[in-house]
Amino acid sequence: MRIIYIHIVAFLLFVFAIEAGAQMNKIGIPELEYFDRREYNGATQNWDISQAESGFIYFANNDGLLEFDGVNWSLLNDKNFGIIRSVKVLGKRIYIGSFNELGYYEYDSLQNLRYTSYAHYPELSEMGEFWDIYSWDNMVVFRSPKGLCLFKDDELVGVIRSSSRFISSYMVNGLLLVQDKKKGLMELRGQNVFPVSGGKKMINSEIVSMLPLAEDKIVIATMKNGLFIWDMQGIEKWNVDADSFLQQTNIFCGIKYLNDFLVFGTIQGGLVITSLSGDVVMQIDKDKGLKNNTVLSVSYDREGNIWGGLDNGIVRVNFNSSVTFLQGYYNVGTGYCAEKYNGYYYFGTNQGLYKIPEDVFFDPLKNRADFKKLNGSDGQVWALYAEEDVLLCGHNLGAFEIVGDRIRRLTTDGVNGVWNFKKVEGNPNLIISGTYNGLCLFEKIGRNWHYKSRIRGFDESSRFIEWDAQGNLWVSHGYKGVYRLRFSKDYTTVVQVQAFEKDDFPQNVSDLVLSKINGSCVFSGKDGVYVLPAEGHSFTRDSSYNAYFRDKHFPNYLKEDKFKNIWYFHDYSVGVLRYLEDGTYKKIDYPFISLERKLVSGFEYVFVLDKENALFGVEDGFAHYSSKVVKNYQKPFKVHIRSFKALSDSVVYAMNHFEEGREEQKIVPQFAFKNNSFEISYSASFMEGSEILYATYLQGLDDGYSKWSGTRVRSFSNLYEGVYTFEVKALNSYGVEAEPMKFSFEVLPPWYRTIYAKVGYLFFIILIMLVLFVVVNRRVELSKKKEKEKQLERFKAKEEQFKNAALLSEKEMIKMRNERLKSEMVFKEKELANSTINLIQKNELLSEIKAELKRLGRVHDFRDVDKKVSALIRKIDKAITNENNWEVFEMHFGQVHEEFLKKLIRLHPDLTQREQKLSAFIKMGMSSKEIASLMNITTRAVENNRYKLRQKLGIEQGENLSAYIGKI
Repeated sequence: MRIIYIHIVAFLLFVFAIEAGAQMNKIGIPELEYFDRREYNGATQNWDISQAESGFIYFANNDGLLEFDGVNWSLLNDKNFGIIRSVKVLGKRIYIGSFNELGYYEYDSLQNLRYTSYAHYPELSEMGEFWDIYSWDNMVVFRSPKGLCLFKDDELVGVIRSSSRFISSYMVNGLLLVQDKKKGLMELRGQNVFPVSGGKKMINSEIVSMLPLAEDKIVIATMKNGLFIWDMQGIEKWNVDADSFLQQTNIFCGIKYLNDFLVFGTIQGGLVITSLSGDVVMQIDKDKGLKNNTVLSVSYDREGNIWGGLDNGIVRVNFNSSVTFLQGYYNVGTGYCAEKYNGYYYFGTNQGLYKIPEDVFFDPLKNRADFKKLNGSDGQVWALYAEEDVLLCGHNLGAFEIVGDRIRRLTTDGVNGVWNFKKVEGNPNLIISGTYNGLCLFEKIGRNWHYKSRIRGFDESSRFIEWDAQGNLWVSHGYKGVYRLRFSKDYTTVVQVQAFEKDDFPQNVSDLVLSKINGSCVFSGKDGVYVLPAEGHSFTRDSSYNAYFRDKHFPNYLKEDKFKNIWYFHDYSVGVLRYLEDGTYKKIDYPFISLERKLVSGFEYVFVLDKENALFGVEDGFAHYSSKVVKNYQKPFKVHIRSFKALSDSVVYAMNHFEEGREEQKIVPQFAFKNNSFEISYSASFMEGSEILYATYLQGLDDGYSKWSGTRVRSFSNLYEGVYTFEVKALNSYGVEAEPMKFSFEVLPPWYRTIYAKVGYLFFIILIMLVLFVVVNRRVELSKKKEKEKQLERFKAKEEQFKNAALLSEKEMIKMRNERLKSEMVFKEKELANSTINLIQKNELLSEIKAELKRLGRVHDFRDVDKKVSALIRKIDKAITNENNWEVFEMHFGQVHEEFLKKLIRLHPDLTQREQKLSAFIKMGMSSKEIASLMNITTRAVENNRYKLRQKLGIEQGENLSAYIGKI
């Protein structure tokens, strides 16, 4: 009984799990991110996928091994293996299989990936292509069609040959299973393979995937024959809804996604996802956003993203997101409103009004043809309003009533642009609608609504309208402000309009949007949420709502649903304040990150289906949110230093990405001072495609971490010598911060600042000091010696100088004496000559006088004697006064007193020749008597001439004439 009870409980739990999985069906298509060959720089086909502990994902590509770190792609093809068919990350190694090639990549001491080949064993020379790699029984197993190759501790321990051909192999529930073409399904045990129970049933079916449902139940997927179940006893057909569909699309690969779904990659139908009960949950093919219908490999990462290796490219499916999209393929246009009515879902878009049956809407295999556009609804649909027996549509052409597949216009031609429908509180038969230019009134007659009239007294655009508790209708206008309206009793006329402008709000705000929360009108804007207190005339900030919005990121628009949850929109994103039983709210925004910048700006819209599901209007369609999708948004991720290189060096360093714990760095690279400029690149292995922010810190240079930014490269230049540690941390869109990654390096000092250089400097300085000491001493001695020699030379020079001076003086004296003697001799010669001439002349004169006297003695006539005597006397006088005598005197005087006469004439140019003679005689110190004799005048005449000379020379009374002339 106990065993039966346990089996019943297990069965119920299994069924419950299946039902839970079924309830989590997604209405739309998850967000897809496609990578083509130009982006990852490889070939088109990708055969296998494996993720490392670091978070990096590796792809077996036709051109080599692809590595994706969350941001950057790298292709490893240095060995020219050709097509890589398989890849498996085991620990720190990346094992690969290719044609006649198998081995692994691993980081070396410089943290660069290096390849080690196993293909050198002769037994492996003709094994062909290796399609699968497993870790089994402490061994690494490679599968090729010709056999299984078993390695342990890098040694080949066995080769198990296939009897015909191993078509495929799988690791399921600890079992390593292979399909032999002739023997069917077999299991590896020890060093051989053995048939399993019921395995021969798969001889004629090509198995492409084996997935566990339970410990004793395994789903077998075949390429053409669909799905089977192996319960360890036998293999039977798995007759589920997905079977027939998968047979049509031809399965090529498959995985079990967490514990919830089965994911199949097909040849013709893209990705097909089923529940554990075999119901199709989702299908994504080329029409629905996949770039290629052939999926060659499939896997999922730690964040829950499904990765598909396509026949042409790679795709990431954000399957673990709680948001899916009805966009693109469904071609309904930009979403503005939605409503559920009479078994259908209606969607208002910029293209018109679409409807789809409720059961078809939740069918994962629905197509674009299932969305029917109602005839006559072409144009912009703004609002939908549903009651039990009526559905109204607000359109840019007016208001319409929906009746089945037809629409009936309610308004006249004068009413355009109906924004909304708002029932008049207290009067269920009246509806007021806001339009492009005022308000209009509808009245219910019987079971139908009819347009009654435009409401007079207010002509502003009225997109947002709400009733307050006092029966006033509030209207918010994005540019003009807020209005409070009061109506006449029949609501056909606005009798009072009270306008509130910017000055009525404490922050002078604009662009206010009106909402009704918990029965009260609130106004939300960029500066906060405002309310008007009862009987108040000015608005105040409502702290009960503002407290939920940090960093002043206040909502642009609020909407309360029927479950009292408050949905808010701001900065192109959305969130919800989930109402709790104690009356408080829980803020939820992480599930909606995938909606950022997809909402219709300024026309954000949410339609709540039930407590777990909501629809949003987005660009090019709608988005579905399901709160049943459970996701750990605080899951840790890793940041990596991808490269570290000196800008003038070709060596690149990177940390070992496979270390689970961040161990201490084993090698601290050293760089010469001339290579002290560096570039560091980094990335985070967060695969959801949202923006990652980074902060960096260089210990030894920075004061702290930099501000968060999306930059993934940092450069440093001209670093001083020393040991530096670079740190980088990352922040994802969910607010999770990765553990910092560190890398240390050292900049060596320049050769002239090394310790050896400093020791050399010390020895050199000591040597220089010794040399200087010796040199200085020698120079002092030499200086003293030279000084003595110089002193002696100076003494000798002085002595020689004195001798030369004496000789020169003596020579000058001799020269002067000689010149004086020569002058005296010349003077004497001239004097002698003159004397001789005078003597001759006197002798001649005397001879003449003698002759005359003789003749006179012979004259007998006394009269003739007198004449002769008179003539003789005249002749003597003439001789006495002869000018030649003066000229001779002047010549001799000039030789002795040459400068005197020149200076006298220069000072007194008006002196006569007689006065010059007198001055010369005075200069010679002659007395008046001597002068009178020489001048043949009387002494008195000399005194008179001296007196006249004093006057001409300008000599004053009392001044000596001789003294004056003597100074000249």
